[in-house]
Amino acid sequence: MKTLAGIIHARKTSTRCPNKHLRPLGNTTLIDIALENLSKLDLDEKYLAVYDQELKDKVIDGVQILHRDYESIAPGNCHHSVMYKHLENVESNFIVNYNPCQPFLQVDKLNHCIRVFKQSRMRSMITVQKERNFFWDKTRNPINFKPNDRLSTTAGPWVYSATHSLVFYEKNYMLTEWELFPNTKDNPFPHITDWSEKELLDVDTETDFEIVRGYYEQKIY
Repeated sequence: MKTLAGIIHARKTSTRCPNKHLRPLGNTTLIDIALENLSKLDLDEKYLAVYDQELKDKVIDGVQILHRDYESIAPGNCHHSVMYKHLENVESNFIVNYNPCQPFLQVDKLNHCIRVFKQSRMRSMITVQKERNFFWDKTRNPINFKPNDRLSTTAGPWVYSATHSLVFYEKNYMLTEWELFPNTKDNPFPHITDWSEKELLDVDTETDFEIVRGYYEQKIY
């Protein structure tokens, strides 16, 4: 039987938009919005995985704290064995990472994805969006079209890009292989969403933050 823990991973040391989780957005913050949404999701366990005390102080009823070592949140990249060591303290056999930087995600749509995963036999899943676009590799060779194809966004090939909103994976696989997904077909399974551009706004940079803050200051949720 699948049991599923939802985890928000957050840190103050983001290099492109430092302290973004605690900056004011109108009368709230990214972390407050994410925690409120997490509390409403159909999950067996709910966690806030953080190192910084200011983020720990934001935790709400129904959500537990997973302590992270400083090495896992320090600027730069670290190995998964460092980044995800705290998963040893999770009881559920599957994990979903919930992106706290997308404040306009809708709870009912998130719960739909959770139900799809829990009712399936999938070992991993990631939310994706469907779009038409053309791609070249680093040597300028076409990836998903032929050179004589008409470059039309209405008739071009469909591609699927990760939204990074929800990432589902098997806890024991991570704790033994230190990888999110097995290297097999449909791992992760790309679950297509119909979310709007606004819902998928993802605060990675200062510009992203200003766009989202504008919505909240004008109370356009």
